Amino acid sequence: MMGAVTERSNNKRTMAADPISRDDPLAKKKKVVDLGSDSDEDLPNPSQWAGVNPDSFSDDYLAKMEKARLDEESAPRPVKIATLNYYKPATRFHTIELFPVRRSGSKAVLLAAKFLLGISSSLDGEPLRRCSGFWVDWDEEKKTGLVLTTARLIRIKDAPYSVWSGGEEYATDADVTVHLLNGTSAKGQLVYLQPHYDLAFLSVQMDQPINLPSLNEKDVEFAQEVFRLGRDNSLNLRITYARAEYLNPTMFERHHNVYLRSPDGHGDDNEFDYGGPVIDLCGEVVGMVNDPKRFGSFIPSSILLNCLDSWKKYQHIARPHLGMMFKDIKLLEPAHVDMLWRKFNIDDGLIVEEVSGGSPAEKFGIQKGDIIESFSGKPVSSTIELENTLMSIYKGTLDAEVHISVGVFHTLEEQRSTVDLTAKLSELGEVIKRGPTDS
Repeated sequence: MMGAVTERSNNKRTMAADPISRDDPLAKKKKVVDLGSDSDEDLPNPSQWAGVNPDSFSDDYLAKMEKARLDEESAPRPVKIATLNYYKPATRFHTIELFPVRRSGSKAVLLAAKFLLGISSSLDGEPLRRCSGFWVDWDEEKKTGLVLTTARLIRIKDAPYSVWSGGEEYATDADVTVHLLNGTSAKGQLVYLQPHYDLAFLSVQMDQPINLPSLNEKDVEFAQEVFRLGRDNSLNLRITYARAEYLNPTMFERHHNVYLRSPDGHGDDNEFDYGGPVIDLCGEVVGMVNDPKRFGSFIPSSILLNCLDSWKKYQHIARPHLGMMFKDIKLLEPAHVDMLWRKFNIDDGLIVEEVSGGSPAEKFGIQKGDIIESFSGKPVSSTIELENTLMSIYKGTLDAEVHISVGVFHTLEEQRSTVDLTAKLSELGEVIKRGPTDS
């Protein structure tokens, strides 16, 4: 290459004849060796010489390089000191956006970290899932702790279309390992699976008492600041800052979700967070993560408490299957709510999104678009409120039928009626059969 040839005035030497270019940071090192230097301090790190022609150096220099390489390979590896080494994964507590909650948030997260666990499952010796969970109860007499986590831990098949269409499959015989905070692990015994609420309880034998969380009885407020927590494969703490958001569920989601809205670039889709707690700035649990994808969602603490209470009393968690899907009027666009109020003088309640074919609701004339104003004589304004009402009906007898008084506003006829709906109690996930007119 013509541009690579440079002639010196006194010895006619060209750079093309020298294997080390003028810009090479190692050029000075070679010059020292050529002059017969015996100093090892002039030797560069052997790893810097990849791709360099060894014939360009003297035998003495190559011998020194080989000695340096052997010394480097035989040198003891530096000990990682937890207090000094750079910690990963990094959190966002020292970013400007979290400045107002840095101290209170750090205190809350560290409090919750004491009851947050890593959990893994395997089937026939093959890894199945790695997620999180947290302690919710302790039996002093039996020396066993109860862990709450996601049913996804042992799910081997997702619903092919929607959770409302059914089709999920679970490996209840999967091996479950609970990864404890001291670096040891214990066998987790699956004691209960609740597919509708997507949760599972594990029993773990322990030698000493555990740290239990405080579950907030009151659900989070809209836009309330929260933290989504999880533990990765190394038990490192995963922290996601977000605000709680109430949205109407899609046709592919259950009714009991609260959503998470994180700052741009903060949230991720890591499955480690499945089953982890969502906490407020006081460190109290306000929910359990059931979907970290996109902005993510969680089951609110009011439902978790009802589930825990039902399991303790009856060893089951059941609810009446109504055969309907709903959305909250108050979560619609304000202009839409205003239109409903002007037309029907209604601005609260649940809109029927779907009626299962052949269900009692269909037989009693409830149609898509009708508005449910009350259950058992009590006004209802949110699907989460509805779920808690339905769970309170269960008194310990599975597969029994219950009668529920439902206040309905029929939008096509523009008239009200009270329907005595018969529903079956079940602990399975409710399935909605789409009618013949549904697309």
